[in-house]
This record gives sequence, C-alpha cells and structure tokens, in this order.
Amino acid sequence: TIFEKGTTNGTASDSDGNFKITVSDNATLIFSFIGFSPQEIPVNGQTTIDVELEEDISMLGEVVVIGYGSIEKSDVTTSISSLDQEKIQNLPVAGIDQAIQGRLAGVSVSSNGGQPGGGVSVRIRGLTSVNGNEPLYVIDGVPVAAESTSLNQNFLGGGEGQTTQSVLATLNPSDIESIDVLKDASAQAIYGSRAANGVVLITTKKGRIGEGKLTFNTYYGVQTIPKKLDVLNLQEYARYQNAVTAEINEVTGGNMAVNPELADPSVLGHGTDWQDEIYQKGHVQSNVLALSGGQNKTNYYFSLGQFNQKGILAGTDFERYSMRASVDSDLKDWLTAGFSVNASRSNQRIGLTDAFDAVTSVVLYNSPAAPVRDVNGDYVGQIRVGNALVGNQSNPVALANLRDVRSINSRIIGSIYGEIKFIEGLSLRNELNYDYTLADGKAFQPFVENEALNVSIISPSKLMEQRNQSLYYAFKNYLTYNKSFGGGEHNIYVTLGHEAQHSEFDYLQASRQNLTLNLPSLAAGEGGNDSGEKINAGAGEWAMESYFGRLNYSYKDRYAISATLRADGSSSFGSNNRWGYFPAVSAAWTITNEPFANDLPVVNSLKLRAGYGAVGNQNTGANLYTANVTLINISAFGNGSVPANVPNPDLGWESVVTYNAGIDASLLDSKIDLTVDVYKKISTDMLLNAQLGAYSGLGTEWDDIKTPVANDGQITNNGIDISLTSKNISKPNFTWTTAAVFSHYKNELDFLNTSEAAIKGEFDEYGTKSLIAYTQAGHPVGVFYGYVTDGLYTTEEELNSLETGLDVKPDGLWLGDVKYKDLDGNGIIDDQDVQVIGDPNPDFTLGLTNTVSYKGIDLSVFVYGSFGGDIFNYTRRQTEALNNLYNNQASSVLDRYTAENTDTDMPRYNQWHDNNRRISDRYIEDGTYVRLQNVQLGYNFPSKLISKAKISALKLYISGQNLVTFTDYSGYDPELGKVSDQANSSRGILINVDNGRYPVPRSYTVGLNIEF
Repeated sequence: TIFEKGTTNGTASDSDGNFKITVSDNATLIFSFIGFSPQEIPVNGQTTIDVELEEDISMLGEVVVIGYGSIEKSDVTTSISSLDQEKIQNLPVAGIDQAIQGRLAGVSVSSNGGQPGGGVSVRIRGLTSVNGNEPLYVIDGVPVAAESTSLNQNFLGGGEGQTTQSVLATLNPSDIESIDVLKDASAQAIYGSRAANGVVLITTKKGRIGEGKLTFNTYYGVQTIPKKLDVLNLQEYARYQNAVTAEINEVTGGNMAVNPELADPSVLGHGTDWQDEIYQKGHVQSNVLALSGGQNKTNYYFSLGQFNQKGILAGTDFERYSMRASVDSDLKDWLTAGFSVNASRSNQRIGLTDAFDAVTSVVLYNSPAAPVRDVNGDYVGQIRVGNALVGNQSNPVALANLRDVRSINSRIIGSIYGEIKFIEGLSLRNELNYDYTLADGKAFQPFVENEALNVSIISPSKLMEQRNQSLYYAFKNYLTYNKSFGGGEHNIYVTLGHEAQHSEFDYLQASRQNLTLNLPSLAAGEGGNDSGEKINAGAGEWAMESYFGRLNYSYKDRYAISATLRADGSSSFGSNNRWGYFPAVSAAWTITNEPFANDLPVVNSLKLRAGYGAVGNQNTGANLYTANVTLINISAFGNGSVPANVPNPDLGWESVVTYNAGIDASLLDSKIDLTVDVYKKISTDMLLNAQLGAYSGLGTEWDDIKTPVANDGQITNNGIDISLTSKNISKPNFTWTTAAVFSHYKNELDFLNTSEAAIKGEFDEYGTKSLIAYTQAGHPVGVFYGYVTDGLYTTEEELNSLETGLDVKPDGLWLGDVKYKDLDGNGIIDDQDVQVIGDPNPDFTLGLTNTVSYKGIDLSVFVYGSFGGDIFNYTRRQTEALNNLYNNQASSVLDRYTAENTDTDMPRYNQWHDNNRRISDRYIEDGTYVRLQNVQLGYNFPSKLISKAKISALKLYISGQNLVTFTDYSGYDPELGKVSDQANSSRGILINVDNGRYPVPRSYTVGLNIEF
C-alpha cells in the first residue's frame, strides 16, 4: 500500500508493483507491505518513483490468524500452518479443501471420490476420534460443519452409496485470501469443545484503501477418466465361458453345452465396453467477477461467481452460483463497523458409487455380450443370448442416466460487527455471526420396461423428497488489549470474551412409489395403507455458552508465552457434566535475538517452541444423557412408543490433549526456511455406544433400544511435521523456489470399555454383512481384519491337513481353492483364524512444489505422494469372484488354477461354495502412490503492453491436474479417502476401501485473469 504521509490519501499497487496516486509536489509517500520494513520517500516533484522494500526478518514474513485475532509470526508459540491464495489460485476444484492437499505439513487430504462437489477427507495429525475426524472450519469467524450428507440411495434399491459431500463446495475458492490451520491444542484451545479434530481458519478477501479494482477470473477445462480397468472383452469372455463350461462339466460329471452364440470366439467383436458407456468426457468451468477498493476510511469487496462441473460419470454434475460482499468502515476515530456475507446456491446430482451394486461396480462385471439398448433404442436388462440369460437385470447405464439423486443447497453465511476503541491498544468487539441453510434432497427413479422383451429395467418408480432448514447464530463480545511498553521490550496481547451460540433445525421427508406416468411428483404416487408411502419429520436445537481468555506476552522479541482458557457449557450434556474446561499454555525462545547469537554462522533466525493444551469433542446425538422415546404405529388402536435408548446422565466431553515441540529456522541468508514439529496427541473419554452382550436386550441396530452412550476408550497419535522452503535462485528476472512438506503419524487405539470391545467397519449386501475393518486395543484405527491366505491347495495331502467344514471333493474343497492359515493351530479353519491383515493409515505423505519465474513466464509443478497405507480392494471380490459363469471378470482370471495351470495364485473357478471369497489378505493391496498432481504454465503480459487498454494486470495460463500416477494399485485410483469414519454409523469406520469408487478425473484447463 502507498499512503501520502499525514493524510488518508492512499492506493494499492497491482500484482507487478505499479501504482498511481495524485499528491502535492512536497508530499512524502509511505510504502508498506506485510513482512517488509516500510519506507518513506519524499516526492520532490518526481512523477515516477521506484522503490525496493527490504524484508523484515524479525517478522518472519507474515501475520498469522489465531482465532479471535491475529499476531505477527515472530510471536507465534504454537503449531500453525499457513497458506495464501497465490499458492492455490486457478485450481479447477469446487472446494478449497481439495486445493490444500500436500501443501500443509500435518494436514492429510484425500478425495472421497471424483463426484463433482463430493466429499473430501481432511485429517489434521491423524485419526483423532471414532466420531468423525473432519476439522472445524471457521470462515471469517463463523464456525461451519465440515460435511453435509445427501440422501442414501438404498431407498431406490441396492446399496446406500457415498453420502458424504463437501460443505466447502458452497464457498467460492476465489474469494479466499488465506488459510491458517491450528494443529496443536495450545493453538486450538481458544475454540474449546469444537476443536478436537483441528481448526481451519479461512479468511476471505477484503478491499483496500486506494483506487478501485475490477477483476475477472475465468477458466475452462476438460476432464477424463485417467485409466480403465482391464476386464474381458467379448472374445475373451467367450473363451473364458467355453473353458469354464468344460471345467464345470469336469466337476459335476454333466454335459452342459457351450453357448452356441459364443462357441467360436474368433468371429466375435469386442462386445459392449461398459466402462466406455458409463464414463464420459466431463468439463469444468468457473467465472468470477470482483470489485474492490476503498476511499474515505471505507473498504469494500464485492464478487459474483459461477462454477459448473459435468462429471466423468454419466448422470453426475455440480453447479454453484455465489455472491460475496464485505464492507469495513472507520465511522469515527473510536468506532469501526462492518459486515461480510457469503451467499450461494448449489445444485449437485449424485451418482451411485461405493456399493457392491453401484453403477461404478456393475460395469466391471456386467457381460460384454449384453447390449446397452436394443434395435429400438430401448434399454436392455437381462437378455437371452443363445441358451443363457446374460447381463445385469438393472442396466447400469439406465440407472446412471435415469436415476436422479440431488442435493440442492441455498446458504448464506456472514457476520456483522462493531469495534470500539477506548484508548490506544484497548478495544471491544461485538459481533453477530449467522449461517442459514435451506437444503432440498431428492431421490427419483422412473419405471422403465422394455416392452419388446416384456422385462422391467427399473422398477418400481419411486420418489423421496426431503426439506431441511437450519439456522445457526452466535453473539461474541470480546475485549482486546495490545500494548508495548518499556521502550518496546515488553509486548502484551490480551483477549477476554463471551460467546453464546445457538442452532436449530427442522426437516420433513416424504416418499411414494408407483408414480403415475413417471411424474417426479409426490402427488403422482400411491398413498394410503400398504402403498409404501412414508412420512418422517423432526426438529431439534442446540446451544452453547462460552467464556474464553488468552494472554500473549513477549520480552525483547526473545521470549514469548501464551496461555489460553475456555469454558463451554453445552446442551449436548446433562447437568452432571454440562461444562467443560479447556486450558493451554505454550512458550517460544527466539535464540537468534540473543546477544550471544548475533554472529551465528549460517543461521539467520532460530526459534524453539513448546506447548500443551486440551480441547474437546461433543459430536454425539441429541439428548443422549436422558431417556428418549421412538413413536411407532402399532395397530388399529393408534400410535404408541418404545424406549429409544438407555440414558447416561453422567455423559461428558470427549477430550484431546496435545503435547507439541517445534523449531522454526531461517538459514543461509534466509534462502532456506525450515519448520519441524513433533507431537503426541491423546484422545480420551470417547463418545461411544457401550458394547454389551446380547443378554442385555440392547443393541446399536436401527430397530434396537440403543445401549447408553458412554465415555470410553483412548486413542494416541504420535507424529512429526516438516516444512521446508528454499529460494534456490533469486535474480531480478529469474527466480526458482522449492517448497516441501512431510507428514507422519502413528495411530493406536489404546483401549475401549472392555478388552473384547471393538470398532467395526462393514458393508451390508442385501442383509448379509461383510466385516472388513475391526479395530481392537493395540492396533491403529480402521485396520482391516480377515483370514490370512497360504497359497492354493495343490495336493491331496494339503486338502486333508485341515478341517474347513467342507467335504474334500471336486464340488467341495478341492485343488485350486484358497488355503488359509490355521492361526490358532487347532487344525480347523474357522472364525478364530482371523487377524489384522492391513492398515489403511499411510506411513507418511509428501508434497513437493517447484515454482520457476522468468520475466513474465511462471511455471509451477506440484508432486504429491502417499507412502504405505493398505487398500482393501473390495471390487475384486466381484471381478475375481470366479463363481458365476455369466458375470464378466477381470482379465487376471485367465491365469486361474486349472489342471493345466497349477503355478498360479489365482484360484480355480468355483460356484459351489464361497471359500475363495472370504474376507482375507487376498484383497489387500499396497496403496503407495506418487502423483504429478498439478502443472501450471502462465504468462503475465507486460504492463507497457496492456496499460493502454486500461488493464493493470493480465495473465493467461494452462494447467493439468492429476496428470500421472505411479502406483502398483490395480484399481482406478489409490486415493480413496473414507467411506465412513464414525463408529456409531451403519457402516462404522471404513477407510481406504474400494467398493466401486468414483475415479478422480484428469483435468486440462486454460484460464485468464484480468485486472482493471
């Protein structure tokens, strides 16, 4: 910024440092920029002034937002990672959570799939809780839940699918100025009971005093599926089916004939490529228009945005319209007031993924002999080819295109504030925050039949609609005292405040089926008894009162200490444990500001930090400290009720305590900046349903009287975060910088309420549950659990060596079946021969960004890697099932065990029992990958060329996203995120499980940024 000294006349430079200002001939201009020492330069009649600011090393380059305030980085005593918008601008993503992957140490980000607007799994320093691990997002002071949930697709039939969507997809990333992540409890304690999983502070853009700016940013990109999986084409399928027919006859002694239509594979083509039918070329487009500036002590910022993404999976898309306005004004010398508002409306169409019968799964095992449509253009389900019915009864292309599951959200988030300055350094801020959401959910499918074949493709027609309304508001009042004394040797920054929060919601859900003329209207459906009509409704509220205080003190810029205390009283708990107290303390020593360190070689700045803090979690259902009832329709006599749960009046806070030690260093004339943090994080008193035996008559299923929620269990995370930035070359026309972040954590569940208790993760396949994850004390959360394979049975001696519950014969246990290890050594393979078979948690993650700038050209290359971390490839239970003659399979089954091919690890074809498909390490794969995540090449047009058109800055760029992935994983994408991370949910904790995951697309983008 540039100000005329002694006046309010000022302006701001453009991105190239150019500026215009009208002043008198004898004026003095003050030039300033965050992280640099200000300079005063007399005008003396000059019309052009060139100035180069010097970096202020004592500030370490930036101001950090810490919650209810901000401080200079030199005074930070806690573990905070920061990111400004320049590092993530122009990325083709719907939400900012997707953009921070690999750029912040200690922050692990994984996409939960490629669904436009879909969920993103963000973990700050490991798995903290079994009640969700997403951090608290605070947008300009307004706390926002990390996720939203769409309707389960199981209402329409089949699996429930992926229901977690990104709440940050409602916020325009272009409006964001900076991101600060509070990683340890000494930093998070100011947010108390909502900070257990970490806090992400998002600061949006504001105007600056000076000439107004008009900017327009736009980009357009195409998106494709990065790779296809290798499944059998029609010729291969025919050879496979003919060979398997002979193998079946050999086992049964029958004379089943080969399908005459497939008898001669040489005359066949490739058949239906269902992956080509279901995946398409997508696109992504963004347009943002912004106006900002400031005059006469008032700053303003306004923006309008439009974002549209057509998914690579048929029938998926996301569209958002957004508006932001921010005004700040110094009304009086003693009074500042302002407001900010973010408004958006998003419309998301969601595909059926993450289920064994999801369209993303079915396309892999649907027969290539089945067509998508018949000669009349109508969809085909199962169809007779020769002597057999082939194809899935529910055509996956029809399901993808004709099912319509939507989440439509209208949201407004904002704040209004006034700040009174009593004396120098002492101020009182009064603030109202609000978050109002109208969410509409819809799940619709038409009735579709093929009249020529007289078969139903989709049946029956169904419609569910849901209306949700929620309002959150909070009143904050806090005093701030910021003062230096003793000639600047002593600096004190005190915050004392009170906060009252309240939220309320209500919802209405109704469904009908057998819709007249397939009209997507509830009025068109059948009503009355035995019609399948359902109506549900509910409402609730939550409130919390809080008191908080923080003291920051520094002496001679050498020693700094910070102490925080917050008290929260929440309606989530009863009077026995309503209030929770969350203390924190941290300290720092800047060694290089000591006299003895003035001449330290190599080291320009060195600071040591240490901290301790406690935060909490109240993520549990409403009123579980008391008894609730469930209303039911019982008979012609009317409504009744049953107990919903067993109360626990002593239910209290889940607690997370963190110990942190860190070092910040600047080396070699500030060419290298290094930050290292080590930590230990302990989660105790976790909020879990008590696990009681069947004798109790209680349970956790939807129709059970629920066991009491209790404070049980402990999780410990130990880890290290490293961030390194090097300025490799710094010349006037050429710069090259490298930024690397390294994150490692080790997670362990220490104990639950009993030694036998465990946390499950399972899929429900039409009532049959497959247990995949099973975490007991002494293991990381989310570990996979199952049998351990020991090759295949290849001799009769091996077949008779163990009791499996199957007869030893060709249609029982036989040569080529999977052999499992007898872990307990009793000679029997049973449910006692299971153990941990894989860990989804990575050993470490690494992000590496290289940025090169030459004159007006800039190039950025970002590589991200995740090392270790197992994947349970559940999809292979279908594509390598080898138990159905008519289902398509992966090409790997061509190497299955036969009498002629015994040197293989692929079991034989076996339709007679399910031994070979047990949950086992057969489906565990290494999830290590290194990805060229983003490459961007841009050109900044010279000012001399564009100034004649009144343009102050113009940049044209091209970029590629998800360009190359190096991995041994056999599925679409090793970046899987989570299916669920809440122990009390229907699926429990499932992380890194591939059950028909929506692949993350590859993107190619061209964009333009222009500023007037």
